[in-house]
Amino acid sequence: MQKALKIVMVPKFTGTAYFAATEKGAKEAVAELKGKGVAIDFLFKGPSVANTDEQIRMIDDLVTQKPDAIIIAASDADAMVPVAKKAKTSGIKVITFDGDVADPTARQWFVNQGTFTQAGAALVDVVAEQAGASERFAVVSTAPGAFSQNSWIAAMKAHMQAKYPKMQLVDIRYGLNKPAESFSAAQDLINKYRGQLDAIVAPSVVALPKVAEAVEEAGLSGKIVVTGMSTPKDMKEFVKRGTVKTVVLWNPVDLGYLAVYAAQASLAGTLKDDATQAKLPAGRLGTRDAVASLEDITAKGPLTLKNVLVLGNPFRFTKDNIDQFNF
Repeated sequence: MQKALKIVMVPKFTGTAYFAATEKGAKEAVAELKGKGVAIDFLFKGPSVANTDEQIRMIDDLVTQKPDAIIIAASDADAMVPVAKKAKTSGIKVITFDGDVADPTARQWFVNQGTFTQAGAALVDVVAEQAGASERFAVVSTAPGAFSQNSWIAAMKAHMQAKYPKMQLVDIRYGLNKPAESFSAAQDLINKYRGQLDAIVAPSVVALPKVAEAVEEAGLSGKIVVTGMSTPKDMKEFVKRGTVKTVVLWNPVDLGYLAVYAAQASLAGTLKDDATQAKLPAGRLGTRDAVASLEDITAKGPLTLKNVLVLGNPFRFTKDNIDQFNF
């Protein structure tokens, strides 16, 4: 058996079930690779709460220990560029996941949990399946300037135009990432469009449970389709009651798992830094495409992602599978 590869995974922060799920997936991949004769010395280390300066200090410190690869969920895309570059130029393979760095040359590959295009399309498809292809729906978002949410909304609009030209997005309200504000935003929509609203979509972890609560309180469970992006833990009770039939997100266990396979392939030379199109064997996930560039839709117009591996289509959490997840 060859010398063990040293791979370190640095999440945005550790004190959350979401990143604990990515660690679980990473460790699963490490165990599988070990079974195939690839020994990996794996370390999962990050700040306990979101703190960009602390994350940079930790990575700086890890670089001096010369691991073979470092897998980073960047808490700040711009601020993390210098330390990622430093690691890369010192010969460490740098893989980003969950949150990329602003400069793609500062890392080898980005393991993307799902493009804006994919997530926006999935949300609109759920509305079409559950409410109908010519229905009226509204959105409860976070803040008017939130890049991710605005990008998902832009992707939703593009998918509607292409696939469901009769569907209408009638209103967007903002819950400012706060539970009470999200609840009243949903209430306002329900009151304003009484009987004229078929669905509410909330692409926000904070807003979706509050929208579901507002719909239940109005006695409209089953009358207004509620979907969006949130965590299984926050949505379990609403899914069990049938107020929400589908929650769209990605599976963080699979994300951590794929990131380790990408790091190992990068070290083995099977995934070359300059590959324009490669098939990455990723254990139980089958193969994943590694591409030099990929077009996505964002709030600021089209975006070309560089050196990216996409986890796949968004994951749908339903009453049949939601109990399997604890994040």
